[in-house]
Amino acid sequence: MQNSLVRPSRIGIDGEALRTPLSGIGQYVYHLCCELESLLPDAQFFAYSRLGADRLKLPSARWQLRRELVPTFQRVPSYLWLKTRGKALCQADGLDVFWAGRTLHPGLSHPVRTVSTVHDLNHLLVPETMQRAALWSHRLWFERDLRAADGIVTNSRGTAQRLRDMLGIAADGVVVPGVDSAFHPLAPGEAEQARSELAALGIEPPYLLSVATLEPRKNVETIFRAFLSLKRAGELPKERLVLVGAKGWHNQALERELRAASAEGVVVAGYVPDRLMPALYASAKALVFPSLYEGFGMPVLEARACGTRVVISDILELREAGGPSAIVVEPSLTGVSDGILQAIDSAALPSAAAFEHPSWRDLATELLNLLSPAQPRVEFAQSA
Repeated sequence: MQNSLVRPSRIGIDGEALRTPLSGIGQYVYHLCCELESLLPDAQFFAYSRLGADRLKLPSARWQLRRELVPTFQRVPSYLWLKTRGKALCQADGLDVFWAGRTLHPGLSHPVRTVSTVHDLNHLLVPETMQRAALWSHRLWFERDLRAADGIVTNSRGTAQRLRDMLGIAADGVVVPGVDSAFHPLAPGEAEQARSELAALGIEPPYLLSVATLEPRKNVETIFRAFLSLKRAGELPKERLVLVGAKGWHNQALERELRAASAEGVVVAGYVPDRLMPALYASAKALVFPSLYEGFGMPVLEARACGTRVVISDILELREAGGPSAIVVEPSLTGVSDGILQAIDSAALPSAAAFEHPSWRDLATELLNLLSPAQPRVEFAQSA
């Protein structure tokens, strides 16, 4: 007897994954939600959040926002809100499935199917790099929520392996991040137009690129110090260092140093509009991404799609994102410096491997299969 999949008709998500500007997790959830809409033309979609529509990037008008209306409860930490006020809203909507795109979920009971996506194990591996509310939420609920979920998805094979090795929890599937079709090597005409727009933001080639939130786990300080050391030694006479990403936390002293180094070619660009990101990658000599830990590393994948060299830490998940032509280094000052020098000496490197990757549609199809409950196929006995 075979099982058939029952496609859900009422799907809910943790809407705060879509908080703007979108993080890496936010990009992942947003693109998959857009494709789920196409795959399920008759379904209803619900997003649960403390925040209003002006603070979220909902995929379309098909998404019904269930938001917190009481000002006092809008200030409750997001995961605690999801498990209390958010849970009550979910129950009132009679969902078929809840997709926990940020792993933790409201704890809905049968017949609602709950599927959690695990992006990383930061709270176990690098807890010192997390904000306090998120850290304690994960310490309290991460393992419990996964063991209670009906399905578990990871965003990389490396994350699935760590989850199994560290907690003895097996993932039901791996749905890696996709890459939007806008990320591709630029034709000469495209590059010229894009560079004029980037110049308005103070970004001009030649430059090395960092795309990361300015927080300890991303190791931006090491990139900065490696760049300054090479610049002062005359190894990078023309190159700039462009830092793109949110301000983050635990970084006030570093941020002051970065801005003070503008005369030496450091450009703190902050947020760059999504439409300019392909050109930003394609115009860079290399993306430097020596994170201390990642569950995958979407900027690495996007840079590769644009034909740009990537310098990454020697971490299982980043090797998965970086592919065979990545420059793999130790995330130390010496390691990052050596990686930068390799990246700018393109004659010493093999040609970048042709980029092939599943589309967001293909990946959303995999996710939908994991969201869909199995139903026994009834076989009717023939009457005598």
